[in-house]
Amino acid sequence: MSPALLLEPIKADVVVVGGGPIGLLVAYQLARFGVEPYIVEQDDKSNAPIYGRATTLWPRSLELLDALGLADHLLERGVVSKTGVNFRGGKSAPGGLDFAQRMDRHGDTRYQFALHMRQRLTERAIEQGLDDLDCKIHHQHKLLSWVEDDDTTTSDYPVRCTMQAPDGSVYEVECKYLVGADGGKSPIRKAAKIPFLGEGNGAKWIRMDALVKTNMPLCRQLNSVQSENHGLVLFAPIDAGRTRIGYVFSKELQEKYGEDGVVSEEVAMAEAKKAVAPFELEFVKVDWVTLYGIGQRIASTFIQGRVILAGDSAHTHSSGSAQGLNTGTFDATNLAWKLALEIRGLAKKSLVASYDEERRASVQQVIDNDVIISSLISGQLPPKFAGRTENPRDILTEWFSSSTNQLFTLGLGVSYPSSNLLNRETPDWPTSTVIPGQRGPDCKVSRVGTAETIWLQRILVNDGRYNLVVFTGDTSRTLPSLQHLQSYLASDKSFTKRFPARKLFRFVTVILGEGIGAEEYSGIAPVGAPYFDPLRVAHETYGVDTTRGAVAVFRPDGYLATVVGLEEASVLSDYFAGFLVEGAH
Repeated sequence: MSPALLLEPIKADVVVVGGGPIGLLVAYQLARFGVEPYIVEQDDKSNAPIYGRATTLWPRSLELLDALGLADHLLERGVVSKTGVNFRGGKSAPGGLDFAQRMDRHGDTRYQFALHMRQRLTERAIEQGLDDLDCKIHHQHKLLSWVEDDDTTTSDYPVRCTMQAPDGSVYEVECKYLVGADGGKSPIRKAAKIPFLGEGNGAKWIRMDALVKTNMPLCRQLNSVQSENHGLVLFAPIDAGRTRIGYVFSKELQEKYGEDGVVSEEVAMAEAKKAVAPFELEFVKVDWVTLYGIGQRIASTFIQGRVILAGDSAHTHSSGSAQGLNTGTFDATNLAWKLALEIRGLAKKSLVASYDEERRASVQQVIDNDVIISSLISGQLPPKFAGRTENPRDILTEWFSSSTNQLFTLGLGVSYPSSNLLNRETPDWPTSTVIPGQRGPDCKVSRVGTAETIWLQRILVNDGRYNLVVFTGDTSRTLPSLQHLQSYLASDKSFTKRFPARKLFRFVTVILGEGIGAEEYSGIAPVGAPYFDPLRVAHETYGVDTTRGAVAVFRPDGYLATVVGLEEASVLSDYFAGFLVEGAH
């Protein structure tokens, strides 16, 4: 039945506009967390061809998607690069995409690689997850307008959206929030009159996907070529044996071929061959070519009333370090659990508001970095390096040689403030060396009985609940503290009694050592699922004092919220009261 034939408006918790990867990811999580999304996409993506757009997922994005049960769907479709080579004059040289070379160098993640595939395949992987949850995407439906009821006490669905169906008929959907994931030219952002701050720098780049033949060594890894006339050239593997090639379309080339923003396939191929010289490059088939201007923009707010922006609708930047899809993934995974808890009546509105605070500051760092990266790739000096006399490519090498810049680019170094509504530092004795607001590092623990090793992040799945990990420490010394913890959790004063525990909290106990049974070895029943830490790896990774033990609190999105001592768990009651609704059911 056409929605327009319904007499009453359709009701949904959240209307998500945009069937790209970020809109789909927001909707998938909402459905997974028990909230009803209504997804509209103005194009018919069910029959869309596979070409172009974002192609790379970095390690932290893969961790986040794995926690949501999506990594396997993605790995079925993409190709992996674990290293790469930067070439200059046909020989290996320092620089280029240094952060993507020898990715086994980058910390504790089990995803020591990048995953490459064209954007439509990423969308299909998330669509498969939505289909598993019986969640429909309304293709060729368009949001025409919306109104918000300022007095939310009069309606449970204060946002009324007017939609257009494929046959041109008009219908209405009432919802609690409207999420705009409708791209860089976002009609929602424009209609909401949210300023999009920033500007272009005049540079233009070519991106193309093609089936090619080349004598470039390691051509199916993530390579770069430092070209005299085409900037830093991208040469990356993608699905179906294709290669993503990218290079700078300089002022000289714009003058040579015209500045109308259009470039022919023949010109793109000819200049690509020059860009990778002295390597040979033969084009077997070209799937996609685009020429686009470089700039950076960010919305002045990501939340206005009950309208929320995510992905390209909230920020745009160059593809110089492949941040678009990854930054959008951070948006979606930061937002969805907060939105779900508030809609389900379990959290205060301040929780949703924290999305703007956390993500806009993080995105601003992406923007600031991209100003530097895109300028240097284009052969220009950004303001930060004004007065430097070196070749921009050498300054780019210097920039990417920084471990801080590398980890941020790969997402592993993205963090949130250590002290805000959701993240709280321990005031006195440090109970962990991991700082609240940082990604929870991964490490191996052992299953009781089978002795199988398993990564901690595989245990701490994202089902919209907080994960609390009890690190027992040396139980011969911490048993009284563990007993104190158990007594507190069973008391009426516990946060597990003030708030609906099954809907909000999930416990895991990591026991220092190894034995034939969790309770027998530690002398006390574990809180939640037990795992052994036979080699002290988990305790050492988190810097837990084994004479004291600790309780580590993880947000649903895998970031460390706070760490407290075993006898200090009572402070968590006030912590959760800051944003959860007491007595909710």
